[in-house]
Amino acid sequence: APKEDIKLAKSDIDLGNGIVAECTLQRDTVNRENAPRTRALYSTFTYTMLAFDASTHAYKGSVAGNVTYSGGNWDFTPTSSNESISLTPGTYDFVLYNDKVTRSGNNLTVTQANAADAWIGRTTQVITATPRKQKVAFTMKHAGAVVKIRLEGYGKFDMANTTGILSSINSTAIPSSAVYDAANDSWTMGTGTAVSSNTTFSYTLNKKDPWGNNDLIYRAISSEIAFLPSTDVSKLKFTFTNGKYYNLNLAGAGLIFNPASPLKLDKNGSYILNIKLKKNFIYLMSDGTRGFFKDTTYGGGTKTPIAVVVSRSKHLAIALTDANNGNPCDWCTTAPFPVTTPYNKSSVGKHMFDQTSAYNGYSETWDASASTDNVTVKGTSSDFPAFKAAAEYTPTLPAGVQLTGKMVGKKWFLPSLGEWKLACFELGGNDDSSRMQKEQTISGTIHGYYSWWYDLLATEAFTQVGGTSFTQDPMVIPLISNYYWSSSESNYNSSSYDPCTIFGVLHGFRWWEARYNGGTPHHVRSFIHYDE
Repeated sequence: APKEDIKLAKSDIDLGNGIVAECTLQRDTVNRENAPRTRALYSTFTYTMLAFDASTHAYKGSVAGNVTYSGGNWDFTPTSSNESISLTPGTYDFVLYNDKVTRSGNNLTVTQANAADAWIGRTTQVITATPRKQKVAFTMKHAGAVVKIRLEGYGKFDMANTTGILSSINSTAIPSSAVYDAANDSWTMGTGTAVSSNTTFSYTLNKKDPWGNNDLIYRAISSEIAFLPSTDVSKLKFTFTNGKYYNLNLAGAGLIFNPASPLKLDKNGSYILNIKLKKNFIYLMSDGTRGFFKDTTYGGGTKTPIAVVVSRSKHLAIALTDANNGNPCDWCTTAPFPVTTPYNKSSVGKHMFDQTSAYNGYSETWDASASTDNVTVKGTSSDFPAFKAAAEYTPTLPAGVQLTGKMVGKKWFLPSLGEWKLACFELGGNDDSSRMQKEQTISGTIHGYYSWWYDLLATEAFTQVGGTSFTQDPMVIPLISNYYWSSSESNYNSSSYDPCTIFGVLHGFRWWEARYNGGTPHHVRSFIHYDE
């Protein structure tokens, strides 16, 4: 793997407001070691070279000067009264440093303020009797380390206006100086101080959907922020000063990067602090309690998730996987074509998208009184495969885990169109009414509606806890293959009825009418009500 991808530490941090930050610190040695340096940058500084006996570490002299670029090489030109150091044949340690470093005897001090521009090079070389003048080659390295912050988020992320501060957690957390013993090649840290650096980001869009309509992943990276070597990463915090994520305010939200094991920055090191913002989804657990990802066995907790909560006020959750072993089926096996009398007592009209306030999937699955004939319980009837499959759904649980507490005896059901709408808006981050409702017509007849959303966000709600998404990549799977049944029926053409489906892809989801049977069978995803 590229060096940039060497992960050093990772943690998940709750930022509040329903947002969690997945933080990963990684080395960026490729960019640091090979970062281009202009001629002007090097020639801006003055340099001093020290010489020490490699065995005794005794100081042997110094010379100061400038560096200039000529013929593809950097050359040192003395400016001090002495133009060279006279040495007897032997092995010597040479140290070269620029004027952002302060010397006191053999000690070279770098302050936090100069951490970005202080350069020190060290090499050992055998000096021979001839020739009389010999050159010493150095590889110059930063005395400090740098950190860049990379933000990432799915979909609706206002990165253009996102700012923050990278600072110390207190007034003594970060070394104020670092002292290099040039004779003995060792470092010691000075007293602690406070640091604070304003951070702005250069925005990049990483990915759009296949049609170029919707932004899927946003990334932005900050400029370099310098620290002295041995700075403890756990003593740094990042605080948002402006920005929004899915209309949730980021200002004031902060995180302290706290790796599981101590991690200190190396001299000349370069690091990227990745902050991936995610919605902090709530999960229904096998014991009937609710919790966040961190509470699940997938996030380091002890709870087994069985569903994603889509409405706390309605106590509604969606299963992690499809019913019927993932196989599609018909809505009803006995329906004629066309159907002029609905099977449910309630139905949605021609404009079915904005008439989806009915949250009656449970009654249409389990109550005979919701059926037109006042007799049929669709959840137990083989004539209604989609309802029966939804009702018979059983979560796949790890060995030794069972449904306990308030989950015992709870019934799964086929969701109504309104309940599907709740799920899509909650999971996919769509809360923009101006983009919510779009009619789709065929030959002037309304057949369905669609709305923008962020598929990757919705998908992660399931996949991060071992589930499967109800959305698909339209560039991989034929579009017709991944519709899901609802319990709702629509009389969109005012003369006959059809069951309603939901279809989610990368750029949006849509509601559509379908054949009861004889057409393409569709998938089933069960919903459930939980108790407080």
